[in-house]
Amino acid sequence: MDINPQTQVSDIVTHHPAATKVFHRHGIDFCCGGKRPLAEVCAERRLDVDAVQREIAALDPHDAEEQDWSAAPLAAIVDHILERYHAPLKEELPRLAAMAAKVQAAHGERFPEMVPPLAARLDELKAELELHMMKEERMLFPYVVSPERAGGRAPRPPFGTVAAPIAAMEAEHEDAGRLLAEMRALTGGYQLPEGACNTFRALFHGLEELEREMHLHVALENHVLFPRAAELERQ
Repeated sequence: MDINPQTQVSDIVTHHPAATKVFHRHGIDFCCGGKRPLAEVCAERRLDVDAVQREIAALDPHDAEEQDWSAAPLAAIVDHILERYHAPLKEELPRLAAMAAKVQAAHGERFPEMVPPLAARLDELKAELELHMMKEERMLFPYVVSPERAGGRAPRPPFGTVAAPIAAMEAEHEDAGRLLAEMRALTGGYQLPEGACNTFRALFHGLEELEREMHLHVALENHVLFPRAAELERQ
């Protein structure tokens, strides 16, 4: 696709997934806040939009963290989300929460303004994401894949209109994004304090990876899966 200053960030990452690397580098929100023109987000972050466009143009399209899923079968997208994002999250969230508890026990008194609130927000994020994934897997995803797997039209959804669960999932994505941003702010961008132990280091590394994966995960659902799921009711 041709990219210009008025192209929405969400459209760029949908059709040019390697661009997420540029957006990560510049702190540009391409998931929940992605439905905005590139020029607008660049101006907000005091970035030269032409320079950002040149960075994107110089990327190797094959060097992407995600592929272009915009025309893929819905069942394939859902299977990918379950395997690439949901399954690892179910293992990683308890692991990170356990490490955060250890860091709080060992360093909470030394860093009272960072460690206890960080652990609290991680616990909140864990609880919210685990419930969020369960709702997607039990309600929304089965409806989304039903036409392809049954070889026909989408059945009448049990939730009235698919717009309702999509709106709820997007709101929960927003809340997860808020918690991730608060954790980044509490840690000064995951800058390790002096004398940090190995568990402290592993926690910060894991949280940065969690944030990166969540951005990709949410972008795929918000900008590809959900809009295409909404089209099922119009077919």
